[in-house]
Amino acid sequence: MRPHLAALAGFSCALLSACSEGPSEDTGRLRAGQRVYAKECAACHGAQGEGGGPMSLHLDVVPPDLAGLKQRNDGYFPREFVSRFVMGQLAKDDPSSPMPDFSAVGLRHVYPNGGADGEVLETDFANLLDYLEAIQW
Repeated sequence: MRPHLAALAGFSCALLSACSEGPSEDTGRLRAGQRVYAKECAACHGAQGEGGGPMSLHLDVVPPDLAGLKQRNDGYFPREFVSRFVMGQLAKDDPSSPMPDFSAVGLRHVYPNGGADGEVLETDFANLLDYLEAIQW
């Protein structure tokens, strides 16, 4: 009977830890990505990623709807494409596009004092991509 009690106790602990109230690692990454998005992307792409941010009124082009990327790609979020585009690794249709090359400018709003040597940290960028994937409709 004791092995059953030990198994039940172990199962109960696992169940309780799964129900604990602390933020999960995924939630933390999404919040960090949302922070990067809010500071670096929302002005043009909108608070919800729909493409109508306040700065979009001052651009010659309409920033794309980032929340609809998955829908426009047959239900697949094009993570690698987004990554390469944002980091300036793909040629733009319009070379004078206002979209910054983040590999060159860094996250200047996230790190206004030049933190992280002005570079886009891999974790910041991965968190941003996770957030963009999470807001797809």
